[in-house]
Amino acid sequence: MTESNRQRQASELVLLQSMYPTEFTWRSSPPTDPYSPELDSDTGDAAFSISFDSSYTLEISLPRDYPSHARPKVYLACGGEVETLHRKEARSAVQDLVESLDVGVEALDLLVTGFAELLPELLRERGRAVDTYAAGMHEPKSQKNSAEPKIKRVVIWSHHLLSTSKRRDILAWSRELHLRGFSRPGHPGAVFAEGEEDAVDEFVRRLKELRWQALQVRDEVVVEARVLGSGDGRGVEEVEGIGDVVEGLKGRDGCAEMFLKAMRIARAD
Repeated sequence: MTESNRQRQASELVLLQSMYPTEFTWRSSPPTDPYSPELDSDTGDAAFSISFDSSYTLEISLPRDYPSHARPKVYLACGGEVETLHRKEARSAVQDLVESLDVGVEALDLLVTGFAELLPELLRERGRAVDTYAAGMHEPKSQKNSAEPKIKRVVIWSHHLLSTSKRRDILAWSRELHLRGFSRPGHPGAVFAEGEEDAVDEFVRRLKELRWQALQVRDEVVVEARVLGSGDGRGVEEVEGIGDVVEGLKGRDGCAEMFLKAMRIARAD
């Protein structure tokens, strides 16, 4: 990140905190003085959240090349009461908002203002979804469960994963998106991630936006439940070798076998 970008980010963050003192929460380590426009150049990407309602929270991180060459990275975290279909619609609306922002200029104020204007419609839509759900409370259990968030597992292969910035992004984004799993840097690079289906899709989308010599989604599957732990913000774990990934996945609903097959490695029992 250039010093100019760092300074511009810091100035924006000071402004946001003054405008939204109760809605703003740091997710990364805050500056020593949160109200002073200084960000430590040794820290990772600045990350914070804006919440106007318990059902919807904007989780925002600022890439090192924002605002000069990139937009903010934004994920809409939804409360457990928001059903899967509406989550996808709401996140799509927020993504449209992000993509409408101009690159090269400070955009956080526009982003948060746009979200605040979008929120009433999201709440109205959620209210209609809740009413529909309540009307169907006596449906068979199998039909009601179909509205619950689905879990996706994905195996991502790359020709190599050496860049410290990419490794840092993988860890930061997985925490932001409440994923669990493992990341193995080196030749080849490998990531096994598990989380809510739309969160995993967003993770993959972000990775594909980076520059790679070669990057492939080798396998993916949608299942009913997590087996790698809750999405508590710990993210994926970076390990040294392919064997460490396999060891961490053993006995987890066939995850080790899925990973080995996707990486085209014969299993050695």
